[in-house]
Amino acid sequence: MASLAALPRSVGFGLRGRACLSTPLRSMAGGSGRIASPSPSTMSVAKSRFSTSPTSRQSSSPSSSSHSFTSSSSSSKDPSHPHLYYHQNHTHLSLSFLPHPPSSSRSKTVIGYLPSRPDATLQDFKEEPRFLDVLHDAIKSGLEQGKAQSVIFEAETRPTDGWIHITDERALPPAGRIGETEDLIGSVYVQEGKIVASTYSPLPTYRTVTPNGVLTLPKGLDEHLISILENIDKEERGSA
Repeated sequence: MASLAALPRSVGFGLRGRACLSTPLRSMAGGSGRIASPSPSTMSVAKSRFSTSPTSRQSSSPSSSSHSFTSSSSSSKDPSHPHLYYHQNHTHLSLSFLPHPPSSSRSKTVIGYLPSRPDATLQDFKEEPRFLDVLHDAIKSGLEQGKAQSVIFEAETRPTDGWIHITDERALPPAGRIGETEDLIGSVYVQEGKIVASTYSPLPTYRTVTPNGVLTLPKGLDEHLISILENIDKEERGSA
């Protein structure tokens, strides 16, 4: 499972529905699901119960007029996720797998957004639909290129033809069990032990962020996605 600790005035979505708030913090109202004010001298991790309601898929990202990124934006690596970064400005926190702030609020490299306000909760998180398109395209091309050894192994050991799921590794189910619908990213058909990548289909119930954490792809697919995001970022900055 992937736990997540966040920046000042931001929300972390940790293990088994626990919210993780991290450095620097002044205080945390126990169980309130609200974010404490930052303290410049404190470096610690605070945990408390948080809202565990599933996030709602949003049809659009925050408007560019209220969500511009400037040189004053701050960035930080999540210590409990292999690839996650937080980029914060005066209005919003953006989640990304790239270490620098996005070129704009319309960037396809942003996983989603959270308001920079003290009462923000998991329910306020807004997915970036453009990122979802990139994610699914990356998974499909990664399967075509044989990037995911764990998925290849599952296909090779499957006794019959049929569909297998690409499951978010933030909350892997026990062996032989199917994950929660919000953790099932997509499905792909297996024929004679081989992945038929052209059949990959996204599942509409998938969520990039849940109380169990932020998107964690199988090894190989994660690095493939990041490589694609880096290229998109270069293109976006070149056309800005």
